[in-house]
Amino acid sequence: MAAEHPEEDRHRALAAFIETMLDRHGVPERQRFRALEAALGMSYTQVRRRMLGEAPWSIEEIRKLASHFHEPLIPIMSALADVPGIPATLPFAGAALPCTIWPVGEPLAGRIGPMVAMHDETTDQWTVASAAEVADSPSYELARLLFERSPPRRVAVLDDDSDSAQSIVDFLGAKGMDAQPFNCAVELLAAMESEPFEGFVVDWLLGDTTAKELLSKIRARVPSGPVVILTGQIATGIATEEELAMVGASYRALLFEKPTRPLTIFNALQVGFTPEAPAA
Repeated sequence: MAAEHPEEDRHRALAAFIETMLDRHGVPERQRFRALEAALGMSYTQVRRRMLGEAPWSIEEIRKLASHFHEPLIPIMSALADVPGIPATLPFAGAALPCTIWPVGEPLAGRIGPMVAMHDETTDQWTVASAAEVADSPSYELARLLFERSPPRRVAVLDDDSDSAQSIVDFLGAKGMDAQPFNCAVELLAAMESEPFEGFVVDWLLGDTTAKELLSKIRARVPSGPVVILTGQIATGIATEEELAMVGASYRALLFEKPTRPLTIFNALQVGFTPEAPAA
């Protein structure tokens, strides 16, 4: 099935729009099905089922209707958007772009396009593709395809040097991330109680202690997502490479020695946010 819940509402919304259009053209209520028969070249039963939401409208049928009554096509198609769309992805340049779609009709091979939707019934996932790319596979026509900007990634930056934390936050913000500075572990843990964070940049030495206990708590709450550890004390011997290597492996964190370029931190976070490709 194209969609369990929005499909019936979608066709009801379209039927209501058509009723309004016929009223605007002065078609008496008792003659409306007959008028649609003439416009579409359909039987009375076919028209009735579509107007009652028992059968889907095709894009071609909507085009015929618009042409017959000399109505612009876009407002009629927009009636289909009165109900929520379906989340989908569009593969592009190696990435899966999130989008929202309004599929119509039944799945058929040989769609003309330009873009069509594919539905995996096993995973209930929808994918948008060029009609030419999937010409031999059943696909759905699209009444509407909407792209929206994804919300920025939320990153917590912890450094007991407030200037250092703020400089990283400013750079990440300029790159489109929603970064928030913290100066102590207590502040960060308190914020995590009410705010979701997807990535973390943590200074290894926080006053007289290390961030080891904090990292354990972070991973307990956020099992996945990038964690970047910064330290400037390896050369002094206060922080040891062996300990940091163990911590990095235990908590799946990346280690960088200060001073670290903000771009390096940003790139490390970006890599961590990118989902791993499934094994072949």
